[in-house]
Amino acid sequence: MGASALKILALAALAGLGCYEPRPLDTHAALVELDREQREVGAAPGAQAAGRALTADEAVALALKYNPELRAYRKQRDVAEGEIVAAGALANPTLDLEWLHVQNPGANWGMTLGWQPPQPGVWSGKRAAARAGADAVRHEIAEQEWAIATGVRLAHAELLAVGEQKRLVERALETRGKVVALVEKRVGGGASTRLDQSLAELTLSQIERERDDLAARELLAAQNLALAVGADRPLQAAGELADLSAPPAGAAALGDEAVTQRPAIAAARARYGQREETLRVEHARKWPWFRFNAAPRFRTYDNDNPNDFLLGAVLMVPVLDQNAGPIQVAEAARDQERERFRALALSIRREVATTHAEIALRQETLRRYRERVLPGLEGHEKMLEKASSAGQLDLVALLAAEDVLLKARREHAELRLAHQRAWIRLDRAVGRRVTPGEPAARP
Repeated sequence: MGASALKILALAALAGLGCYEPRPLDTHAALVELDREQREVGAAPGAQAAGRALTADEAVALALKYNPELRAYRKQRDVAEGEIVAAGALANPTLDLEWLHVQNPGANWGMTLGWQPPQPGVWSGKRAAARAGADAVRHEIAEQEWAIATGVRLAHAELLAVGEQKRLVERALETRGKVVALVEKRVGGGASTRLDQSLAELTLSQIERERDDLAARELLAAQNLALAVGADRPLQAAGELADLSAPPAGAAALGDEAVTQRPAIAAARARYGQREETLRVEHARKWPWFRFNAAPRFRTYDNDNPNDFLLGAVLMVPVLDQNAGPIQVAEAARDQERERFRALALSIRREVATTHAEIALRQETLRRYRERVLPGLEGHEKMLEKASSAGQLDLVALLAAEDVLLKARREHAELRLAHQRAWIRLDRAVGRRVTPGEPAARP
């Protein structure tokens, strides 16, 4: 009988091993799949391969589908759902096989079946905690998706700003080229000196270096946009930096909305609920419970009383420790989650208020530029153009004026970028789009 029992156990173990189906990482297949996805990115509407650049909305849509970090993070949802199944599973029964009186050959063997029923408070609490954890994961994924979306919009705005500055520098480079040609002509006629020509050429080379620096920045910004989207090559950005003049809603109202609607807040609430259910489980464990240690037990002997039946149960009575240690740990973990919730709410409100104030400051600066600075810049550009075309050339004054104009135009572009950054950060803090709609791309 002992040999038969060992055979049964061996067969059961082999059957358990046979249920597992290994899935080793196939590097070639993974790379083929990655190449196919990249072709899908290139063929998606609005992608660079389709003949035009990406708008911000198109880039966000691609990122939510193809961003590799986000796709990996979403797999946590499957883990959380598996934890719900594991929390609701019942304990497996145990089967003890015995070979009795080994020294006396014969049919002396025993079999004991044991099982521990689920303790109601523990079982339901574990399931509730697992469901709360799954809710937290779902909200955390939504928060991650929103972070990716706002990050893509930031990268898109950076690329647009660099492109705008590059166009300004290219215009200045064209103007400097005309100035150099005019100075060379004047030197040939004796109206200017070689020193003037050297100065004009030097400023031309400086502008060329600025253009090259901006080209490198543009490439880096395009790579950052591709990284955020999940593409394997730099992307182009369509559109222009928005002139956002409408003020946002009140900071207090946006702050209240953020601490009630943002996915991170919902995830923190779910995490607190998970800790609360875990504490309920530990409180339930301090009450007595039982398990069947013989349900039943059967033995057979090779004698006058061959059969022996037994029913038995074990009562677990935690009267000495009352499960005090685990309860204390669970209470501390719950209180810690509450403090984390408070810290998150405070951080969100502070972020909303700070960004709201920055938007107001940037809007005032841009208003001053539109009303005072830009009209003057346009007037100076027209006068410089007339002076250059008429051959009225004070080289030092001309170059200085052009430097001032270029610097002011680039500062205006930087201010618009900082303004749009602030709006996107406000979107991020509130948890929804509060930025006015994006302008249409220029033809």
